[in-house]
Amino acid sequence: MHQVLKLIWDAISRKFGGRQELYEINYAGSQDKVRLQCLQHAQNSGSMKQMMEMVDRDLSDYDINGWTVPHLTNPDDINVLSQILKQP
Repeated sequence: MHQVLKLIWDAISRKFGGRQELYEINYAGSQDKVRLQCLQHAQNSGSMKQMMEMVDRDLSDYDINGWTVPHLTNPDDINVLSQILKQP
């Protein structure tokens, strides 16, 4: 479960998730009702199955330490601040 939450957090980040939550609270009505409508639409349209397959595929390339495949980059490879702090 922790791995799934970390993947979701890395994918959407804090800014987008916060804005979306505020929009749902202020304009879309009950959060529970909105989420149930989204779930029902995804199940009825068949996109839920596609999304579950995508998550399974992504989780096979990802672990608690980040990406495990060479064509995707973990942020520690490009984080300038951590590189500066490592210098003597």
